[in-house]
Amino acid sequence: MTPPVGAHTLLRRSAATLVAVIALSGCSGGATPSAAESEAPSSVAIPADVTGCESFSADGDAVDGGESLPALELPCLVGGQDVSLGDLGDRPVLLNLWASWCAPCREEMPLLQAAYEGNGDRVGFLGVITEDTPAAAVSLLADLGVTYAHVVDRDKELLAELAAPGLPVTLAIAGDGRILDRQIGQASASRLDELVSLLVEDAARTR
Repeated sequence: MTPPVGAHTLLRRSAATLVAVIALSGCSGGATPSAAESEAPSSVAIPADVTGCESFSADGDAVDGGESLPALELPCLVGGQDVSLGDLGDRPVLLNLWASWCAPCREEMPLLQAAYEGNGDRVGFLGVITEDTPAAAVSLLADLGVTYAHVVDRDKELLAELAAPGLPVTLAIAGDGRILDRQIGQASASRLDELVSLLVEDAARTR
């Protein structure tokens, strides 16, 4: 006869199932920053090769139909000037939401940097540091040699607006602001190539 399943066994199984679900869906949340960690981007020593956000200045063109980013303004990691997500300029952008406490984010960032080095002249790359501190994010950027531009979203406003279950999230955004495609969860090199190609092809069609 099979022995009855005890309450402690059921609890352990439920906990294991929950951990597996979280692992499959990506990173769902990080630690709340303490007052000492809540520094402004401008107060953090940032590596000199990390790019600023000047190329993402608004051009005033409205999105002509389709899904687009919410009209949020987030401070740039370099310089601290605000960037309007609702208008990132007139070129296509690959936008990635990430955090230093998110293991899948850390694993995909070298792939994003490689894609940036190969395609940064055709597509803008913008990281969104989500529910994280600038100091922790900068430490990871320095360790991994990541140099494309970043903005800081300490309150994970964009993640909430996108209704995404967790990090990382990567969006392919056309020059007119339309979201052409999105990747929820860690992206492979081939998936990033697919998103970049989609952006380049769309830009060529809409010239």
